Amino acid sequence: MERSQTAGRRSVWGETLASPITWGVNAIIALLAWSDSVTKIFPSTADFFSNFAPFTDLPWHWKVIILLGINIFFLVEGAARAIRKRERQRDEYRLKLQQIEEAKPHIILREPDAAYIEPVNIQSVGNVMNTVSFMTVRFVNKPLGPFPNSVARDVRVKLRFFEPLPGGKLLLATDGRWADGKQPSIRDWRESRPDLLRMEFGIEEEHSLDVAFKDDQTGEFYAFTNENCHYPLMKKPEHLLVGQHFMVRISLLGPWVDETFEFQFANDSGGTKILRPMLVS
Repeated sequence: MERSQTAGRRSVWGETLASPITWGVNAIIALLAWSDSVTKIFPSTADFFSNFAPFTDLPWHWKVIILLGINIFFLVEGAARAIRKRERQRDEYRLKLQQIEEAKPHIILREPDAAYIEPVNIQSVGNVMNTVSFMTVRFVNKPLGPFPNSVARDVRVKLRFFEPLPGGKLLLATDGRWADGKQPSIRDWRESRPDLLRMEFGIEEEHSLDVAFKDDQTGEFYAFTNENCHYPLMKKPEHLLVGQHFMVRISLLGPWVDETFEFQFANDSGGTKILRPMLVS
């Protein structure tokens, strides 16, 4: 606040002192005030100064008062110009911020039923299939305008699972997996895989995120990422979530993208279900 006030005072003085009109008027008034001294040095100027006799004949204190009054006027006028200049700059900055905001990607939940439970069959042993219930979330990029920068590129996901209590304990933090991304299991193990974590959202383009799954036979509940694909039945031991109720926080991060969504879900005798609609924070 102090820096802002100091900058404001400097702006006022700058607008006042930098004005050629201020310097010109003060120079003329000083010349008229010292007309007696000037005419003594240059007698030929006496006729010129006689045209300003109403001012040159005034007592000194009136000349000083007039000079101060004129400079106070210039100071007030300079302050007004400084304020108008700052208001113009503020409006320009607001317009630029609005344009940036309109051009940004805007990833939101793909309603209705953005979060849903979907049964999926995975291969267990040989040709035997095991049914699991996948929790999936759909997102869509709905920018305010169709600008080139409205495409969301290299969007990554961070998943955090908590106990569903105020200030609940963090149970697991991991990278998320896009459901329609490339399968890590078909990649050579020697290849780099960070690109599997990133997704591009074109304008009005949708993508789904795998969050977790429940083994319907054992009741076990696992967070799901690319790493699960390297374990039997996709059950990575470190991803096992023990309990019946959880809260998951989904963070989408990328250039011009920083969105967070939360929801609660249950894994109990009643099955896997969403307990609370997702919230954007």
